[in-house]
Parts: sequence; structure tokens; C-alpha cells
Amino acid sequence: MTDQLAPPILEVEDLRTHFFTRDGVVRAVNGVSFSLRPGETLGIVGESGCGKSVTALSILRLIPRDLGRVVGGSIRFEGRELTGLDEQEMRGLRGHRISMIFQEPMTSLNPVLTIGLQIAENVQRHLGLSKKAAWDRAVEMLSLVKIADPHRRVHEYPHQLSGGMRQRVMIAMALSCDPQILIADEPTTALDVTIQAQILDLMLELKEKLGTAIIMITHDLGVVAETCQQVIVMYAGRKVEEAPVEELFDRPMHPYTRGLMAAVPRLDGRLEGGVRPRLQEIPGIVPSLTAPLPGCPFEPRCAFSTEQCARHMPPLERRGAAHDAACFEVDRVLEKSLV
Repeated sequence: MTDQLAPPILEVEDLRTHFFTRDGVVRAVNGVSFSLRPGETLGIVGESGCGKSVTALSILRLIPRDLGRVVGGSIRFEGRELTGLDEQEMRGLRGHRISMIFQEPMTSLNPVLTIGLQIAENVQRHLGLSKKAAWDRAVEMLSLVKIADPHRRVHEYPHQLSGGMRQRVMIAMALSCDPQILIADEPTTALDVTIQAQILDLMLELKEKLGTAIIMITHDLGVVAETCQQVIVMYAGRKVEEAPVEELFDRPMHPYTRGLMAAVPRLDGRLEGGVRPRLQEIPGIVPSLTAPLPGCPFEPRCAFSTEQCARHMPPLERRGAAHDAACFEVDRVLEKSLV
């Protein structure tokens, strides 16, 4: 459970990550701030390209140096500033104190090493266990994530496992050193709904057992509703809304958040002439991030936009109890029914 009285284990303040391309500087993450408490599950949602994964990679300092870098802001883990650490110090944190489940487990796992060796390697590096103890730990972790016959599976290669089993291996590897923070980047992508539900249940069960704080990166609002306590909505590299999960779903204040919710299929939708209404879509495309935006980045796609929105960037302001939104037209947005 989340300890609301405990100080944040992770504090990200005004994070800015840029990529340097031939077309210009891409401001992939542009002034994002948030905090994470022990035992909390924080959801980060938004369309592809909004900066969710880049935010996670920035925390772990995994942005390829020849492509981009963190150009500003602060990342503090247990009060320790990470942006000034050298690579050796960061290696001591990655996979140990802060772990990450990457997208696409088939490409994240080494195809020429057995499952057991890949888990044992991580454990030996960070916990200093003997080879036998590390191997026993690998078997223990596979059992923990409910992979049948773990003593046999540790000798198998990634291609011998199904997608759901590979995802479980990724979770086992990420949790093998009992991290304080687990970053899950689209952990249920490409899995069928049955396996997706099993993976989410497993993560929540392990969170309760180990007390790990989780950052859940996803575009699936159903996943957010089921797993998270706090939610951040990102658009064009910026945070446009943040609230506790129930508050966000009850009173979404940003037009982009409402657009995401309207695009989710609903089985309880009203029938029109015996036919369910078509899914709503957000018109337009995400703006280019190579040029500074004078106004709200969502303005060209927004049904509530005004001249002020086109000329000025709306600040992220407190609009309710623990509810922040970056929109000049919150009152008009709230007047419109969600259905």
C-alpha cells in the first residue's frame, strides 16, 4: 500500500530531454515534473510520441549519447541527484534500485543466452552472489512470476517461450534484485486480453508482496484504471493533467484527456437506431516538436480552443483537490458531459 506520509522516493522536476537531428532539436520531454511515493503506482498515459518512454529512459540515463541527452531539470532518487552521476554509479542503480520492463520482450532479451543465465547475471553483478546462489535466485524468481517448471525453463532460450512467458521473464529479471522502483513500459503490448489480465494481476500481487513503487507507462486507460493510484497525462512532451485515478476518470479537465476517454470502446454505450455510435477520434496530428510552440500544443485539435490558446501556453495549475490541468478553458470543458 502507498504510504502517504512517507517522503517521495523519486522526484522529477522540470525534466527536459532533447534529441538532436538534421531537422532540428526535438524537444521530446519539455518541462515534466512529478513525484513517486513508496508503494505507489503512477500511470503515465498519452498517444505514441508524447514522451512517456523518453521520460522513463531519461530517469535511468539510457538516452543514446549520439542522439540526445537530458538538457535540464532534476531527477532525485531517495534525495540523491541522478543527473550528475557518472556511468559507473548509474550502473549500480540500474537493474538494482531502479528496474525497467522494456517494450517488446523478444527484442529486450538476449536470444543467444538462456533465461536463467540472463537473470543470474544481473543478480551476480548487483548482489554479489555466487554462481550457484545466483542460479538458485533465477529459479526462485521464475517461480515467483508463476512460470511452470522453473527448473527446466531456466535452461531454455527466449524463442522457446510464448509472448506472455517472455513478459513474465522480463518481470522476474526486473524484480530479481528487489528494486525500490519498477518502471513498466507498455508491459502488456501485443498480449491477448487473457494474458494481459494475468500480467497485471501478477504485477499488483508482487507490488503488495515486495512493496515496490511502480511507474506504469501505457496508452491503455483500462490498464490505468485497474492498476494506478495517480495518473499523469502527457501530450507533445508536456504534462497536461495530473490527478488521483478516480478523480481523473470522474472529472477530466483537459480536452485531450477527454478525447482519449471518448476514443475507448464502451459496451454500455447508448444505441442509436439499434446501432452503437461510432468511436470518437481526436482530429489532426501531434505537432512537430522541432520548433517552439507559442501556444497550447493541443490547440489545433481542440474543440474548446480560443485565440488565447493559440497565442499563450497555458500553465499547469491546481484546479481542484490534488488535480492539476494545463488548460485555459477548464470551466467550459467541465460543462460538457462525458457521455
